[in-house]
Amino acid sequence: MSCNKKHLIYVIDDNPMNLLLTSKILESYGCETQTAESGAVALQLIRQQKPSLILLDINMPNMDGYEVCRRIKAKDEWVDIPVIFLTANTQTENLVEGFKVGGVDYITKPFRREELWVRVITHLELADSRRTIMEMNRSRDRLYSIIAHDIRSPLSGILQTLEAIDQGYIGLEGDELKEIINLLKERTKETSTLLNSLLQWTRMQTDSQQLEFKETDLFVLIQSCIDLLRPNAEQKQLTIEVEVEEELKAWCDELSVHTVVRNLLSNAIKFTPRGGKVRICASKKELQALISVSDNGIGMSPETQERIFAKGQHYTSTGTENEQGTGLGLMLVREFVNKNKGSLQVDSEVGKGTEFKVFLPLKNELNYG
Repeated sequence: MSCNKKHLIYVIDDNPMNLLLTSKILESYGCETQTAESGAVALQLIRQQKPSLILLDINMPNMDGYEVCRRIKAKDEWVDIPVIFLTANTQTENLVEGFKVGGVDYITKPFRREELWVRVITHLELADSRRTIMEMNRSRDRLYSIIAHDIRSPLSGILQTLEAIDQGYIGLEGDELKEIINLLKERTKETSTLLNSLLQWTRMQTDSQQLEFKETDLFVLIQSCIDLLRPNAEQKQLTIEVEVEEELKAWCDELSVHTVVRNLLSNAIKFTPRGGKVRICASKKELQALISVSDNGIGMSPETQERIFAKGQHYTSTGTENEQGTGLGLMLVREFVNKNKGSLQVDSEVGKGTEFKVFLPLKNELNYG
């Protein structure tokens, strides 16, 4: 049995031979290790990089293991690091203190190789499970928030309109009927778009949506997004400029990248005033494909940019002509780009416009040599 992913483990002990033996055992199971001979050095290591787990000797000079553990658990960003105490046979009566300060387990020295690994892998798996559950809870809370805020609003509008018709407050003749039908159609379309986005996002959170990576023709993909959204642009009398290198292909999942480009283009149209311009370009940038979507619209402040990219944040706003958003567009963009092993950048200035840049691999990394 070995690590199914690379874990970083810190071994803290004032005995150099213990450090060497313990780290070699862990490395033989596929873990990465860092060692320290004092509590002060250990705390400095944690500040530089947070480990998956810490093996901590109790009896050390200057700062014993209990005090080191107290300082680790006192910081919010470190509190979830599992700490396993290393103890001599004569110290077992003091183990209650170890649990009080935040330790999750202890190993008595001298220990057997198999015992060390079973204790370590058990707590690594428990920590991973705990983080997964916490993330699922955060995802559930975000989902409830989105449903409560964004689905309730258009559905309430539809219901109120239907009740007004039923009670005779709104007539059903001529142009008025046509206007009401168009209004109901738009609100239903908004709700449908939100539900589809929620479905995509929820599948992604549970890893049930499998991405299919292949060479994807970006010209065809971008043109498809433009065709879908051209009516929206024409309604606001916007010009869409396109500049895509011929035969440009990216190694990505076509459906999710289509969602990325469609959402960025939709936002550019939404936040550009009537008569403005939207530009979409795609070209090679070293070993990456670069897709750029820019506009001369209302732009964003640094605070807004920080909010839309804050992990776990749900942020929505209305367009220049009161177009309603789902609040999920940029969440999907950010997460789909990450899952396609790409990166996302934004450059925006209030009153001058916004440019989003999506970088995607040109080739399959596994087959590229």
